[in-house]
Order: sequence, then C-alpha cells, then structure tokens
Amino acid sequence: MNTAYIVNSVAVDRWNGRWHRLQNHIRHSGHPPADVRMTGAFGEATRLAREAVESGCYTVVAVGGDGTVNEVLNGLFENGVPLDGRIVLGIVPLGSGCDLARTLGITAETSPALKPPGSCGTRKIDVGKVEFTDLQGLRRTRLFINIADLGAGGLVVEKASKAPAILGRRPNYVWGILTAALVYRARRVKIAIDGNPPFEVATRNTIVANGRYFGRGFLAAPDAKLDDGLFDIVNIGALGTLEAVWSVPKLRNGTHLSHPKVSHYRGRRVEVTSDEDVLLEMDGDLVGTLPVTCEVIPAAINVMV
Repeated sequence: MNTAYIVNSVAVDRWNGRWHRLQNHIRHSGHPPADVRMTGAFGEATRLAREAVESGCYTVVAVGGDGTVNEVLNGLFENGVPLDGRIVLGIVPLGSGCDLARTLGITAETSPALKPPGSCGTRKIDVGKVEFTDLQGLRRTRLFINIADLGAGGLVVEKASKAPAILGRRPNYVWGILTAALVYRARRVKIAIDGNPPFEVATRNTIVANGRYFGRGFLAAPDAKLDDGLFDIVNIGALGTLEAVWSVPKLRNGTHLSHPKVSHYRGRRVEVTSDEDVLLEMDGDLVGTLPVTCEVIPAAINVMV
C-alpha cells in the first residue's frame, strides 16, 4: 500500500454523495487498497500526511479544498525540504475553495488521482516558504502552494465563513470580498523584492501568487505560472469604498491589472513590513500578520497531472 488519501471530513460531510461515488470509482479503476485517513480538526491533515509518508506512502492525495492541500503539503516537508524526493502530491478538489485545482485544470471528477495507476504523469511545481507572525504573536514558518494574501484577504476569509445561511452552506467568498470592500481601509506597507531597497505603498491587498486564482475563482494573478521560479506580486492600492466595490468584477475576470491603483511585480523573495496591523492568509486560511517574508522554492513538489 503506497497511496494515502488525506480526506477533509468537513468537505465529506458537505459532499457526502460525491465522496462515496469517488470512492467507488477508485475501487473499480484498478487501484490497490488505499490508506484513507480522515481529518478531525484544523491542522490535522499535516500530521496525517507526515505519518503516511513515514509508513511508506509515496503518493499522498489531498481530498478537500485549498486549505486541505496546504496542510497536506506542509506535512510532506521538513524545514522547506521534501521528506522524500519521490513523494507525489495528488489532489481531489472537494471543498469550498479549490483554486489551485482550477489553475491546474483539475475537477473532482477528472482528478488524475482517480485514474488507473500508471495512466497519469507528474509535474514539478514551485512552493512558497513564508516566515510570519502567527495569531498568537509567535514567529512561524509555513509553506503555501497557491497564494499568500496580505491585507483584506484575511478579512475576506473571516467574513466568507460567516456569510448568511441563505447564501448556502459553503463559505461565500463573493460575500466576503464585497463586505471587505465596504469596511476595509488601506494600510501603508513597505515591500522589498529580491533584496532591493523597500518601497512604501498603500495596500488593500498585497497578493503573493504562485497560482492564478483565489477566493473561489477570482483571477488574482492572471499571468502567474506554477513552475517559473517566480512569484507574481499584485498590489491593490488605496481604492475608495465605492471604487473597491466597482472593481470586484475586474478582480473576478482578471482585468484589474490595468487599474491605475494596481501594480504588478515579479520576484523570488518578497519582504513586507508595516507599522500597522496587516492580516495574512495562505491558501484560504487566516494564519497571522506581518512582518512577512515569502521565498520561492523552485520545482519543490511533484504534483499528479
């Protein structure tokens, strides 16, 4: 048994019928018996993924949204180095936010992890390593695979999880983005890219992107590539309240880069500091605050494609 499925139990509760269909598909597609491990709490997928590798699993499949993929990813590394260079990360997008899968062109029904063994390949993609201050005030290091967002993104995550029930059971990121656009004011931050002198800007969001999408389908970094060894850094500046609300459709379809208050950079290392409180979210989870240092680890992980 060399494949483990790390399954987000909350996602399974929401998509129970789909998960059972996926299980049946796996069993009838020539897959050997798999090690299925269900999460019980936030952060547990990291431990389960690490234990799976230690037990001899070289293919670890994250079943859930971007947060689940992030937790599994962090379980496959130690101090920014893979536990084993042979490890392959599979993704079955079954969650409220599946933006990495959207960039990769993967759906729950078409995931390579569900195809017969030997019928799919792998692709090496970059990973971001972040040093930050967690919500308890301690310095931490964590990896992300899709996007790190400084500023209003953390508020979006919080508001999305508290969206009115009438909007559905899943976190509603449109609600979160609109709410943040109404109440969030821009902060002053200093950004240094690749060791160059820092420059000061106003920001509603500073998006450090490996993938292209965030917030369940918003095209935050339309030019980002997962395997170019660079971050796309998109700074959304001091938009007024109405201006921010009117700009939401542009963020949705990826045309915001032409806005005069939006700037776009590329780099391998990004340092962001501020004298104000600025939230940090990674891969859809609110994790901490500034100061933040993000660094690309090129070709860090084999992903099933």
